[in-house]
Amino acid sequence: MISRAAVLTMSACVTLVSLADAAVQRFTDEAGVVLYTIDDDGIVSMFESRPGTDITLSVTRGTREQMQPQITEITPQEVSAGTSTTLKIQGKNLIGATVKFSVPGIDVSPYLSKPQSVDLPIRVAANVPPGEVVLELSTPIGKTRGTFKVTELKISSGMSTRRESAGKHQTISTTAPTSCPEGMVGVAAEIGGFCIEIDRSYSGDVRKAEKSCAMAGKRLCQAVEWQHACEQAKSNGLGLKNITGEWEWTGSYAKYDVGVQTGDRDLSDELKSVLLGKSDCQTQYLYPAWRSGPYPGRCCK
Repeated sequence: MISRAAVLTMSACVTLVSLADAAVQRFTDEAGVVLYTIDDDGIVSMFESRPGTDITLSVTRGTREQMQPQITEITPQEVSAGTSTTLKIQGKNLIGATVKFSVPGIDVSPYLSKPQSVDLPIRVAANVPPGEVVLELSTPIGKTRGTFKVTELKISSGMSTRRESAGKHQTISTTAPTSCPEGMVGVAAEIGGFCIEIDRSYSGDVRKAEKSCAMAGKRLCQAVEWQHACEQAKSNGLGLKNITGEWEWTGSYAKYDVGVQTGDRDLSDELKSVLLGKSDCQTQYLYPAWRSGPYPGRCCK
């Protein structure tokens, strides 16, 4: 026996398919999932689908002018050269967003786009000069722009430190999040509270690591975050599994400062991935970013 709810759901699906089939224009992603349609009256339909499927979660409609992409905010507003972070883009009509930057040397990892937000994992090369960067965001319906700043490279151990912006006061919650996704636990930290996966969830090279986290709506942990979580697991009983014993990927990158064997300074612009966890919470392994490596890891959020 088919319930009334099931009949209504089936009817909605049939209507959705017929609208897409009747569209004058259809725009799909690489997997063939419909992102936008435009009918013969010029009405644009934007489809949000469940990641990795063609199951529609929401549909937004409007004229072409109304459905233009918009950016209202980009955070953080400053990113240091030689580091990686996740740009959080807020706005409207962002499904199917692609981005490009006004300067070379900024790499983008796999990401998911939602109607009102895009979490964009980026890696800024060490040789990107300080200054304003224009981010151009495009969808099949139109384009828009936003800006952020790249600040000077800091040659160090690769660990990010908290800096107070001159003339600004920003309150960062240092407590652990009260609610984390299933399989994650909250961590309190001076750099801001965050969630981390209880156990390793992937194994492969750094690209697979970045993609695995992005597909789950998460990101690679920054090295300083991983260290905080590790220290709390060792001293305060934070419920993490397998936190040491293997090198784990992080989302941090660094340059070799002084050669381990020769003492020579490495003046190349090549960035190395920061791996942690082989024997303790602090020792790093700087691994060439271009080289594949079958290391495990866990994600943060």
